[in-house]
Amino acid sequence: MLTVLPGRDVTGDAWIGETFAAVSRVPVGSRGPVVWPFTPYYSGNPFQAVLYGGFADRSMVAAPAFRVGDLLRGTDGWPADLPLVVHLHWLNQVLAGASSAAAAGAAVDEHSRLLDTLTARGAKLVWTVHNALPHDTAFEAQEVRLREEVLARADLVHVMSPLTAELVSPWFTLPADRTYRCDHPGYQGVYPDWVSALEARSRLRIPEGSVALLVTGALKPYKGLLDLLDAVDVVNAAAPQGIVLVVAGASDGAPETERFLARAYLHPAVRVLPGKVAESDFQVLLRGTDVVALPYRRSLNSGVLALALTFGKPVLLPSGSGSAPVVAADPGAAFLYDAEAGPEALVAALRSLLGADLAAAQVAAAAAGRRIDRATVAGRFADDLRGWADTGHLPRDHAEALPVDEPPS
Repeated sequence: MLTVLPGRDVTGDAWIGETFAAVSRVPVGSRGPVVWPFTPYYSGNPFQAVLYGGFADRSMVAAPAFRVGDLLRGTDGWPADLPLVVHLHWLNQVLAGASSAAAAGAAVDEHSRLLDTLTARGAKLVWTVHNALPHDTAFEAQEVRLREEVLARADLVHVMSPLTAELVSPWFTLPADRTYRCDHPGYQGVYPDWVSALEARSRLRIPEGSVALLVTGALKPYKGLLDLLDAVDVVNAAAPQGIVLVVAGASDGAPETERFLARAYLHPAVRVLPGKVAESDFQVLLRGTDVVALPYRRSLNSGVLALALTFGKPVLLPSGSGSAPVVAADPGAAFLYDAEAGPEALVAALRSLLGADLAAAQVAAAAAGRRIDRATVAGRFADDLRGWADTGHLPRDHAEALPVDEPPS
């Protein structure tokens, strides 16, 4: 799996040493190792550790790097008999420091040059499409060109939603002959889970009889927070304390986010836990609430949705979300609404929560969570990509290969 501990230097000589030490630990007699650098590496996000959870058993060395440029020194003179696959994740870092369109364009050119250098050294390229464009895009034309340049060079494009090609089509086109789908994995076993629902609701001060709605993760305008709060007010006007909104996460500082928080702090139906959520606190949030709200204005994949299903919590989300197919086989796991129909659709969805069978919804959500079980998805991903690295054959798409779930006896 990972070859360094969080916080360790993964650039230059340290990267070379850690990577080849991991290669040396591949058991003799097993398949030859494949070195799999991935970038950018975010040590505070468990997604990559979960995604690569099956790699070690397939003699694949997942080697984190913070930036594409950090791989140049480590791959100079790369052994011809040691397969090298560079896996790109989020691309927002590439243009993050650009202060003008010209600077953004130059950053795209430099990134493309770095990729060309890596491929000239024998590396294959894989890109996971996490979102269409960064949610806080400043230079849209350059962000689009960046993705087009990556797609022109990528040997394999990994998507997690079957709606990806459709949802990104206003900006770029995915190559069907090089696109592979495997689900966003769940987070089973990643976070503590010993707090009871009764204790969690007490800690969050949820009144008896109220439906507790959770918003968590980074607080950003695209997540529709003000829209959600407006809808809660409409519903609670007719059913006082019908819905309690729990908000936990760090603000991005955007004016819209700050306006939301200014209202939320003073709102009797809102509980605000500001700042990054501690790992031990996710269990309180998820055991103490009834439904996880994802009223995002634009969404392709959602780690929060995977986390909600891991804890057996139903979700509230737009029917056009890229995450909607995750719960399609278990309809009770989601309360869907048509975001294009206007604010009243969200209000109606919230009203439906007041009379819903939430216990049944949790059973459905738990079933959906088992479909994206961490070990199962990581095993599929590792098997498929090891096979692709060995043969060049495109892995099978798992869109139609989700297991038929049965409730535990």
